[in-house]
Amino acid sequence: MFVVVMGVSGSGKSTIGRLLAERLGCSFYDGDDYHPPANVAKMAAGLPLDDTDRAGWLAELARLIAEGLARDEDGVIACSALKRQYRDVLCIDRQRVRFVYLRGDFAAIWARLQSRKGHFMKAPMLQSQFDALEEPEGAVVVDTSLEPVQVIDRILEQLMARSPALGLLGLGVMGRSLALNFERHGYPVIGYDPAPRLPADFSVRVAGSVAELVAALTPPRVVLLMVPAGAVVDAAIASLRPHLSPGDIIIDGGNSYFTDTERRAAELATDGLAFVGLGVSGGESGALWGPSLMPGGSPAAWAHVRPLFESIAAVAADGAPCVAWMGPGGAGHYVKMVHNGIEYGDMQLIAEIYDLLYRGAGLTNRQLADIFDRWNEGALRSYLIEITGHVLRRIDEATGQSLVDVIMDIAGQKGTGRWTSQIALEVGAPTPTINAAVVMRLLSAAKTTRVAAAQRYGGPARYTGDVAPLVAAAEQALLAGKITVYAQGMSLLRAAAETYGWGLEYAAIVRVWRAGCIIRADLLNEIAAAFERQPALSHLLLDDAFVRLLSDAQAGWRAVVKTGAELGIPLLAVAAALGYFDALRSDRLPANLIQAQRDFFGAHTYHRIDQDGVFHTDWTATT
Repeated sequence: MFVVVMGVSGSGKSTIGRLLAERLGCSFYDGDDYHPPANVAKMAAGLPLDDTDRAGWLAELARLIAEGLARDEDGVIACSALKRQYRDVLCIDRQRVRFVYLRGDFAAIWARLQSRKGHFMKAPMLQSQFDALEEPEGAVVVDTSLEPVQVIDRILEQLMARSPALGLLGLGVMGRSLALNFERHGYPVIGYDPAPRLPADFSVRVAGSVAELVAALTPPRVVLLMVPAGAVVDAAIASLRPHLSPGDIIIDGGNSYFTDTERRAAELATDGLAFVGLGVSGGESGALWGPSLMPGGSPAAWAHVRPLFESIAAVAADGAPCVAWMGPGGAGHYVKMVHNGIEYGDMQLIAEIYDLLYRGAGLTNRQLADIFDRWNEGALRSYLIEITGHVLRRIDEATGQSLVDVIMDIAGQKGTGRWTSQIALEVGAPTPTINAAVVMRLLSAAKTTRVAAAQRYGGPARYTGDVAPLVAAAEQALLAGKITVYAQGMSLLRAAAETYGWGLEYAAIVRVWRAGCIIRADLLNEIAAAFERQPALSHLLLDDAFVRLLSDAQAGWRAVVKTGAELGIPLLAVAAALGYFDALRSDRLPANLIQAQRDFFGAHTYHRIDQDGVFHTDWTATT
């Protein structure tokens, strides 16, 4: 372990660092000794260093730490590390690099500096250091007014004891997985569940009550809720409130409806409590090894907990953690809801293409698994395409059949897809592919009715043509549908941003979805690039790259919809995506007739294409 003793000049970093190193029996390094001559000269002249001056110095200290850790050595280094960006350079290993912050009063440190002789740091420069100081999160904090021996004792007590970084209320599958993820990244957790069903090897500390959970935490306390959405969240918050103090933070990591999140934030603010609505995607595996995270709510609270969640988040191919603050209020849960709506649409598109090729064209599950594997090597590369190949290959041990063939054709839902459709109507954003996916899940639940109707009307016809062109067309249709459902989701985000004044950053949102979450796909890199090229892009399908992709896919897309209609294979989502595309690219829709009808029966008026103003016609009058 390397301990970085930080603070402003005069806080006692060198003295405390040496004493701490002696107690730990390890090497001590004074960061001041590693300043290049130019930095020393600048400070001696009474001039504060800027970030450019510090860059090389910090890199040298980071190299020193890295070399020590590589040799499995312990060490203590004294370094001001005033800004978070400086600490990020030094924190090359979150588990083995710890920060000790010597917090002192300006007046006391000013007096101490004035009494020092022969040091290049001049007392008048102290104000610039306090101005630059960004107090660290998750550091061991000790008051410099204590005697050095007391300071060392406090540091060792905290370094060795390490109180929990956060409490986690709700130890179901997701809660347990997140707890283990935090612990693996050096953030101790204390958990609580009113009805725990924990594996025997669960290593995380578990409290016996809410009161014990809160008592184990150091202010400002952070409690993450991983409980089902709805009344259970309100009950969990109610159990916490009597034990919390102003400044403490509650985070809701469930799939809560965004207006509930905003209500809870307002209610908790009356007690001085901060609230974060955190969208978490990735399922059990993502929670354990790296989820996609979409926080929203209190910016100050997020600033405090950001290091914890950046440490456990999935990491994209470019090294960026898949977490970003979405915006105030319920923005985080709103973005997660839209993510799930896109997920609904994407899954339904895949299911319909599978149905067309399985029931319609008679391909085997093994053949389809090979096809999906091949598609996953191209433009369709995504998590859902990948797991589809795995699902289609799995054999049921009890029957020897494909496991997917013995699974009842009823798809469950937890409500987020339905919420997406509902809010889309409220904010005026058309999402027909997502709507079709929700409708198909509802139809899947009507099993008895569907069986009766099949007996009355018969099943689908069998495709008799060459299968290879149909498979190629299916790939085009699936790619086009996938692009379209992403576009509908992005339009819904834009409509919400305008409705609620959130100022969402679309490229940042998409980047968060590149790893860890269910809808992760290579296409997201192109989508992020589109919004980076044009931050004010009104619609994803107007971007040149997607114009080319959809233009190339049109023929196959239309052929698939036609074939599905001829065979009687329901392609509600694929057809809805195509209908949406055709409507979007139509510079004239038959809405003129609808408006004329509205004016006829309700005097709702209309606009003309050749004159300004609002018009009404007496349609029953003779001419």
